[in-house]
Amino acid sequence: MEADQQELWPGWLATSERCLYVPGEETVVVADLHLGYEGVLRLEGVAMPRYQGDRIMQRLQRILDRYRPRRVVVNGDFKHEFGKNLQMEWREVGAALDFLSRRAEVVLVRGNHDNFLKTIAARFEVPVVEEHRMGEVTIAHGHRPVAGEGRVLLAHEHPVVRLRDEVGALLTLPCYLYDREVAVMPAFSPLASGTDVSTAEREDLLSPLLRSRGLDSLRVVAVSGLGLLDFSTVAGLSRASHRR
Repeated sequence: MEADQQELWPGWLATSERCLYVPGEETVVVADLHLGYEGVLRLEGVAMPRYQGDRIMQRLQRILDRYRPRRVVVNGDFKHEFGKNLQMEWREVGAALDFLSRRAEVVLVRGNHDNFLKTIAARFEVPVVEEHRMGEVTIAHGHRPVAGEGRVLLAHEHPVVRLRDEVGALLTLPCYLYDREVAVMPAFSPLASGTDVSTAEREDLLSPLLRSRGLDSLRVVAVSGLGLLDFSTVAGLSRASHRR
């Protein structure tokens, strides 16, 4: 296995591009793009240069060129604003959907930020679904209980692991979480804040499924500039952080 790929489940590869690649299905899964985020911040009075959209499009281009998938599944929160489709979201979401749909079949799983996504997606004849099934795996955003049996792939939580070096500098790395039944994807957005899995209490978790089962048994695979870093379980990381 390449240093920038790791198998979470048979045939399901976590990658250092913050996407899952399923070669047997010729499918790439990304999540939590939060397109339009900078525009929302500017409307709230936060001075924020516009760079996320360009970075996301560059990374999507790199992923499609590398894996050449037949299908792209977006596991929720394709856009950011809850209440309506802002003008900048029409532009950014529309441009991303136009780009993706020219290269692959696109399936949008609805996230909690995607209340009005169908209006934009309809222009490109892209379906918006509550869950998407691939073999024994249900792909669901994670903001509400998941129907069905078998393995579940979630997003929504934006998991990260925060590490301190010997001089106290803090490094935050997005990460995948997984065990035999559940996996959680990192956010694709470079701006999305995350849940520090090594310190989060169960009641702090966003996903009902994760709150009900906890994180302790899940293994942590962090995304770094050196590739993927396979840590121990969340419980092991928590014990290590408490010893410092």
